[in-house]
Amino acid sequence: MRLLLKQDGFTLMEVVVVIIILGIIAGIAMRSLDKSLDTAKVESTKAEMEQLLFAVSGNPDLYSNGIRSDFGYVGDVGAIPPDLDALASNPGYGTWNGPYISAEFAEASSEFKRDGWGDLYSYDGLTISSDGGGGGTLTRRICNSSSELLLNTVTGSITDAAGNPPGDSSASVRIIVTYPNGAGSMKDSAVTVSAGGAFTYSNVVPIGNHLIRAVHLTRLDTVQSYISVTPNTTTYANLRFPGAIWASSGTGGTEESTGSIDYVSGSAQCPGSWNDEIRFQIENSSDESVSLTWMIIEYDHTPTAYFQSVRFGGTTVFNSSSPRAESGDTLSFSSTQNLNPHTPRTVRIEDFRDSAFGGGMRVDMSSTEINITFSDGSVITFDSGT
Repeated sequence: MRLLLKQDGFTLMEVVVVIIILGIIAGIAMRSLDKSLDTAKVESTKAEMEQLLFAVSGNPDLYSNGIRSDFGYVGDVGAIPPDLDALASNPGYGTWNGPYISAEFAEASSEFKRDGWGDLYSYDGLTISSDGGGGGTLTRRICNSSSELLLNTVTGSITDAAGNPPGDSSASVRIIVTYPNGAGSMKDSAVTVSAGGAFTYSNVVPIGNHLIRAVHLTRLDTVQSYISVTPNTTTYANLRFPGAIWASSGTGGTEESTGSIDYVSGSAQCPGSWNDEIRFQIENSSDESVSLTWMIIEYDHTPTAYFQSVRFGGTTVFNSSSPRAESGDTLSFSSTQNLNPHTPRTVRIEDFRDSAFGGGMRVDMSSTEINITFSDGSVITFDSGT
């Protein structure tokens, strides 16, 4: 009798079926893996964009001593970074205090500029975006407009220890806020106060923690504090001088000016065909020499006028073209100016333009009322002439 023995192994058809099944399983697994990898890239890109946003304008959740402590590049420089490279390396600004990117990017110097797919981020100053590897744009908005970061309002009041406003003595008080000027240095911007002690910086102050001072010109006294300016806000500051130096009636008490610098009547003129310079004379009316170390020049002009330099006689005491100075700036002299008694000195305020940076158009300053406060407490007012 013949026995039929079953042969071991698989038929060709069975092998083909198995291969097809394995291919299907592998395809499903690969698609699942691709989807997981893509999701990971999306999440890592979102996290990196968040870090870049914080590098530009700071992390709003970081606080120290009850106030926000992180304002990023804008808080230190006073300008929006021109590109992402400025977050990692100093573009040449003295107030830059970076790098502002996280330490996790340190191993690759340019990695912070690339998304999860290795493509460069798009950056326009207001937004940071990625094309998502072609799968859809990912965007993180830094701000709706640059003014939210650069042009905020500071307002407040100044009183004495008894709560009295300066009253008639308001002309002898200046409020000075110090903040980065956007070009690598710090700017002192001064405003006057009302008889009730109120003051306002309207839409001019960048975000950050800034020094604010109240200067009493006749008493040569100063009180100071810090303000935390956050995006698109109005910041309030209340300053108080020690002692009851002003009468409760608000008349300013018996305070008298100690200044001795007078304007020489009729000396002001705007020489030249452009009228972009103001020239005038001052005189020390006291019998002792007076030393001047700074001045504040105030005027109201349309368009806004910026000036480059100030000269006392043949000595340039202030010179800055990037940026130029403007009304209300405190101009610290490069050298102390000593005025002998009863000896006129010519002062020149030169090169008025309609731009704080670069060239700009010359500005006609004729027939403009000028108010100048000197470091000794003197205040003079005159018409610039023609």
